[in-house]
Amino acid sequence: MTSSADLTSTRRQSPSGPPSASTVLRAKIWLALAMAGWGTIGVFSIQAGTDPITTVAWRCVFASGALLLLALATDAFRKSTWTAKAVLLTLGGGVALVANWVFLFQSFATTTLTVATVSYHMEPFLLVALGALISRELPRRRDLIWLVVAFGGLLLATKFIGPGGIENLAPREIGGVLSALLAGLLYALATLAAKHTAGIRPYVMTLIQCVTGALLLLPFAAQLQWSGTGWWWIAAMGVIHTGLLYSALYGSARVLSTMALAALSFVNPAVAIFADIAVYGHIPDLVQLAGIVLIAVATVTITVPRKDKVLD
Repeated sequence: MTSSADLTSTRRQSPSGPPSASTVLRAKIWLALAMAGWGTIGVFSIQAGTDPITTVAWRCVFASGALLLLALATDAFRKSTWTAKAVLLTLGGGVALVANWVFLFQSFATTTLTVATVSYHMEPFLLVALGALISRELPRRRDLIWLVVAFGGLLLATKFIGPGGIENLAPREIGGVLSALLAGLLYALATLAAKHTAGIRPYVMTLIQCVTGALLLLPFAAQLQWSGTGWWWIAAMGVIHTGLLYSALYGSARVLSTMALAALSFVNPAVAIFADIAVYGHIPDLVQLAGIVLIAVATVTITVPRKDKVLD
């Protein structure tokens, strides 16, 4: 089984050329699995029953413990190459990442999961725009068209748009929408920071960011109720959604193109809808199912290379 750290190692072993087709495929699989896992984050945050800052602060604590064990087990500290640029990008990306979590959970608390999901998943477009500005990596018109198709599917799948048109947002929901949009922008910044960071292994990178988040937020967080079950949900978010999945993200981000990162982001909301069915019994209607199909088709079309592209 290939870990995200292995993906980074493969990339570093071939600095003179692009990653191989098999390396790119493994990176896409790992990122798709990570996005699928994050599709359940809304359920975990709701079940935790704590305020956003408390949830994120303790999530960072649990994640730090898991990541420290993983880093030691894989000898990631010794295998990392430390430069001032890598450390600064790691810290900056960590602040953006932790702030992203706070604003996302705040959005879940102040608006519906549907509106929050749609607003947050403007992120792929922000990622493509930021990537084009920073690296001058201009996307192809074909890829942009399929991204628009995927986002249209997202609007249908989350029922933001239905037979009656666009839903009207109540004044209370405006803050939730703004929080979700800001969370999406911060996530895009964290992803780009990871994409342009070299040398520090994913486990170590995520560990540094979670320790930073814990130090920043614990002074403002409430104590957990250890006699209840809420802390179990937060612990799971720390170990699984953060420790394992973000390491997969960072390992993949150094291999994949910005367009592939953006396209695979749509796996997240698709899984979130299925999680909503399994946990809360919300069965999607035909409009939602059409949206899920559009997301799947667009994601596969963009991320699976064409035969003529492979032969080149």
